[in-house]
Amino acid sequence: MNFIKKSAVISLGAVLGLTLAIVSTSNRLILTRNFFAENGQHLAALPGQDMLLFAGLQKWIYVLTALYLLFKLCLISLILYTALYIADHLLSYWHILLIVSLCEGIFLVAAAVKMWWFHYYYPHGTLLQWHQLYILSSLSLFPAIPAAWYYPLQTLNAFEVAYWFLLAFGVYRFSGLDYRTSFKIILLSYLPALFIWTVVVCFCTIMYFPGQG
Repeated sequence: MNFIKKSAVISLGAVLGLTLAIVSTSNRLILTRNFFAENGQHLAALPGQDMLLFAGLQKWIYVLTALYLLFKLCLISLILYTALYIADHLLSYWHILLIVSLCEGIFLVAAAVKMWWFHYYYPHGTLLQWHQLYILSSLSLFPAIPAAWYYPLQTLNAFEVAYWFLLAFGVYRFSGLDYRTSFKIILLSYLPALFIWTVVVCFCTIMYFPGQG
């Protein structure tokens, strides 16, 4: 295994481990069984079954989070690899996966800030407040908007914009392209994919939960 491939695997593992650590901390500090009970969200229909169901759901949360993260990073890497190939600037997939994995750290910062902010500034916060909270996002400008629009507005945030610049810097460092060209490739490949993904999520939310539209 060459150095770049090994570095990509290590970075991917580190991001996965830190993500699961943040999920675990959130579950212990905020999203506890008592938190759901206080918000009127009973997890089981039968009395006394909440704890068993809660433990089972937590296990699945870790598995689904890991699978989603792996899918996300690999897909973004594939999109950037294809964009560079089309632009006649070949860069190995492992180089791009390394870049994407390292840049993902900005979202770990965002998740950690959200957890800290909610824990200290919403000591008796509700489930709705947890869903609405995303630091430095456009959702804070529209507090009364329907739930179906939470994800699109949360996606438009300062951490996401910083992610674009970080991706461009990574491509610039490894490809030999100038920064302006690297950033242009990011804008023409990653942003359309992000837009399509956001529209799909919003559409599915409205289709399966029409009351949230």
